[in-house]
Amino acid sequence: MGWTQAENDVADVMIWLRSNQGREVSYTDLAASVGINDGHRLRRAVLVVPVIAANRGDRLERFMPSTDPARRRVFATRHIRHGHGDEFSARDAMSAARAAMTSVKDMHRATTFEAANPHSIARKEFATLAQAADGCITKVAGIDKVCPHAVRHESTGLLTQMIAEPAAG
Repeated sequence: MGWTQAENDVADVMIWLRSNQGREVSYTDLAASVGINDGHRLRRAVLVVPVIAANRGDRLERFMPSTDPARRRVFATRHIRHGHGDEFSARDAMSAARAAMTSVKDMHRATTFEAANPHSIARKEFATLAQAADGCITKVAGIDKVCPHAVRHESTGLLTQMIAEPAAG
């Protein structure tokens, strides 16, 4: 019993990425190097590669805009072998930290609104959730001393006051 075309594609992409560890590559680069047209077949193979990389202890960072100014509109990725940290893996970690903070801020905004809404079905519960989100933002806000690029410095004390007053009533 032989390998399917999809399995061969995944293997080809994985082998090529491992041999080009740390290098920024786009779908176009992969297509030209592996010999698979830049289309559904290549993208289907690339979807499986992060799972294989994770099982090996490696990592394939998400496709993000290229760091090369000449290729800003090109989405690129990097394969990082286990134990090889670099500025690119730090960039991926920073992107994840920003996404998490955005989610917490969105939660804070929405729950604060519902806590202040006199027609809300669960004002006290939303006030509690808003205070939890505010606490999370306040704790993480200290990260600006370690890494100023992670979060923007914001004052959340006023928002806590706005939540506590309507919920108390």
